Amino acid sequence: MTAWKFPLVPAPAAGTKTTGKVDWGDPVLTGWDWPYVAVNGASPGPAVLVTGGIHGSEYASIDAVVRLGASLDPRTVKGQVLCLPVMNPSAFWERTAYVSPVDNLNLNRVFPGKAQGTFSERVAYHLVEKAMRRADAYIDMHGGDVPEALVAFNICHETGNAEVDAKSRAMAEIFGAPALIVQRSHGAPVSGLAYATAAGLGVPAFIAEDGGAGQYDPAIAERMLGGLENVLRSLEVIEGPVRNVPPPRRFTRFAWVRSRDAGFFRPVVKVGDEVAAGQRLGNLVDFYGRVLEDMAAPDKGQILFMVVSPAIGRNGLICGVGVE
Repeated sequence: MTAWKFPLVPAPAAGTKTTGKVDWGDPVLTGWDWPYVAVNGASPGPAVLVTGGIHGSEYASIDAVVRLGASLDPRTVKGQVLCLPVMNPSAFWERTAYVSPVDNLNLNRVFPGKAQGTFSERVAYHLVEKAMRRADAYIDMHGGDVPEALVAFNICHETGNAEVDAKSRAMAEIFGAPALIVQRSHGAPVSGLAYATAAGLGVPAFIAEDGGAGQYDPAIAERMLGGLENVLRSLEVIEGPVRNVPPPRRFTRFAWVRSRDAGFFRPVVKVGDEVAAGQRLGNLVDFYGRVLEDMAAPDKGQILFMVVSPAIGRNGLICGVGVE
């Protein structure tokens, strides 16, 4: 049998599944519990890492990973699967959007992390060194956080390695979301992302986004579970035919719109809308009703996510437009 590839957690015996809490071996990472489900299949196959809860209030995606871990039968799994449903437990329990309340950092902006860094940077470092770089495939599950709504979409990172890029795109497409962004490092709105780090290490990877606005919808969790299972069937990790899904609408760029000032945002568009370049998105006003800033779409495309809270800080995020 193939040796267990994820030293982040103890190796299950072949054909078994174990559950527990991650022991990071790092004194800074104390005070919180990180649950895991580790499946070591009865037959050889790829090693797949699945994470949820990198943003702790993206509930449907977290539950999709919980459901996957509970449903996997190690007697029929080929290969290995490590499910980490709540990568940011401090944010989950404190209901904090985007950042960890321990160090006020966004975990999905600090990869590949630092061995001697802050709380979030150390989580990222250990995940990369003890799980991510050892995987044959990586799926990072997300959704709209507390203040944002979105349409379902996936993103994969184009590295220039044709084999890795093709595998990442194939996984993202077979997941079944209606939109796909193929993102390059140049021009990306943010850096330090988990899935992009994995792709850069030669591990096929993508991020799946669905649900949001601080709401839990079991139908969305089930839909995301179906996407995960379809990817695992395509990798021959679990049994069954791969479900045919419509090809996604493909976007080549993600344009994020940010405010200049802080204020109260009054939108005139909603998530999912098609917009033209220069089209008005709404305006930012102060608490006396004076217009501080008119917000406009930077490019023609579809609004894939939008902040639904009117409280916008300086350089605050308004929405993301998928550009074809």
